[in-house]
Parts: sequence; structure tokens; C-alpha cells
Amino acid sequence: MDFSIYTLVLLALAAVCTGINKTGFPGFGVIVVVMLPMIMPAKVSTGYLLPLLIFGDIIAVLYWRQNALWNIVFKLVPWIFAGIIIGFALMNIIPDNYYGHFLGGIVVVLFIFDFIRRYFHIPIPMGKPIITAFLGILAGIMTMMINAAGPVVIIYLLAMNISKENFIGTCAWTYFICNLVKVPFSYAQGLITLESLSLNLKFLPFVLLGGVLGIVFMNKVPSRIFNVITWLIAFLGGIRLFFS
Repeated sequence: MDFSIYTLVLLALAAVCTGINKTGFPGFGVIVVVMLPMIMPAKVSTGYLLPLLIFGDIIAVLYWRQNALWNIVFKLVPWIFAGIIIGFALMNIIPDNYYGHFLGGIVVVLFIFDFIRRYFHIPIPMGKPIITAFLGILAGIMTMMINAAGPVVIIYLLAMNISKENFIGTCAWTYFICNLVKVPFSYAQGLITLESLSLNLKFLPFVLLGGVLGIVFMNKVPSRIFNVITWLIAFLGGIRLFFS
């Protein structure tokens, strides 16, 4: 890997966005997913990013630990586990250069559907078991293949009309549990190595910086604006992912 100034700046920026994503605005995760393939193969980037995500999860869990809605976590996590297994299998089937097109397209379709649902006030019971199962499995597939469960989980949680604090706390615990489960799968794919871990260590301070910034921003932004920003970032990230 070429450690030019350009590469180091992008890696540092990706780490900061990872921290912001975990403690403040979940949509920032898609930005990171789009950014890293600019400097390393898409599949390799998933193994590099995972330890940074877990470090960010720890920061988020420590700060927002009392804000998780465990009834939602317990509903989502089993289905996300199932999706992780499916995603692990798909990693050996779908070519590396089609990851973005395949999953980005799914994200864009989901967000268009969500926009239509909101604009026309279509009463779809998002908490129904079958919808939870579908979105949970899709989130698991996306988090295993490109560390991008965020857009799917964002659609699900925004539909619950919960507070921004509960939103972040629920995301924090859901991602933390699921990212830990992904570690052996990523290791089995050869995506987590001593070399990637040594590189991770150099950028942990930037994740911490992003985590602090995310907390500051989140505490200052009103809930309605928080929801709009989160939705837009994730949607635009999905479009960029599709055309990557």
C-alpha cells in the first residue's frame, strides 16, 4: 500500500468519520465505506475498517450505554447474525468490483421507498416481525460485505420515531455486538492480519477524535435536524456507493 500524504490524509479522515459515525451521526459510516476503496481493494478495506469500527463502538457504548432500547436490539440482532452468515457466503460469489454496485443499488431503492412512504404517509408497520427480519438480514449482509449496515438500520430506527439519544444508544449496542461476531469471519477470509492491525493502531487516536466530535455535534443538533442529516448522508452515500 502506498503511504503517500494523500493516502495518510484519507485514512485519517476515514478514522475521524468512523468516530463521528459511532457517537453522533450514523450516516457518516457510508462515507467511510466509499472513501476506503479509493486507496485499497474494497474487500481488503472491510478487514482494515472492522477493528476501527469496534473501537468506535466501545466509545459509543461507554457514552450512550444507558440510552439503548434493548427490545429493539434483541429483535434486530438475531436477524443480523443470519445476514452476516449469508454475506460471508456471498463474499466468495460476488466479484470484488461489484460490491458497491450491488449493495449501493439496494440502499438507493430502500431510501426511495422510505421517502415515498414518508411523503405519502403510507402506514407500513416497520416493527412487524417480517419487516424486522428482512431489514435485519439485509443489514447483516451489508455489514459483513462492506461494513455498511448503517443505511438499513437508519431506515428502521427512524421509522420508530425514537429520540436521537435512544437512536444512538441502540445503534451503538447493535453494531458493537454484530461487529464482534464478524471478527472470526473476516479473519477466516484473510482480511484481518497483523499488518492491518498495526495500521489500525496508528489511526485509533483519530477515531477517538471523531467520537468526541460526534458527541459534541449530537448534543447540539435538534432531533428533527439530526434525523434529516442522518437520512440525507446515508442516502447520498448509497448513491455514491452504487456508482463507485
